[in-house]
Amino acid sequence: MTVTTTTDDFRSTRTFATAPDGVFSALTDIDALTGWWTPAGGGAGAGETLRFLMGDQEVVMRVDQADRPSRVGWSVLVCEPAPDWVGTSITFDLDPAGAGTELGFQHHGLNPGLECFEQCHAGWTHFLTSLVDYVDRGAGSPNPPAEVERLAAWRAEHAAH
Repeated sequence: MTVTTTTDDFRSTRTFATAPDGVFSALTDIDALTGWWTPAGGGAGAGETLRFLMGDQEVVMRVDQADRPSRVGWSVLVCEPAPDWVGTSITFDLDPAGAGTELGFQHHGLNPGLECFEQCHAGWTHFLTSLVDYVDRGAGSPNPPAEVERLAAWRAEHAAH
């Protein structure tokens, strides 16, 4: 499936007090992704497969770009909780802004034509704020993790090789 980016795609801008390298780290470290979004596993480097656990459902993404400290890009391969995401892509563009960072976020293909748009719009709005809180204040508001043992087993099963 080819996704065409439109002006209706979900976009957001966030400002951080932290320099781009610190924001980049929060987008490319499994523990950090878990700390601001949802339990993560796999690998977060370019060419790796990144997995997220949302409740009992998985989201699988290919990391297309991880260009320190300016850009991270993912392509959605599997999305059990929101099948509309399959074939979409997500980019995080990081630009220096004084001593901090301006993040330009875009979920290419996530637009009002998708059934999940309103719920996903609200979700990204929440989790991008969580990302700022995680990076600048040390604590985000992620999805709650599964029970500790289940999360550890899931992560071990999907560890980067």
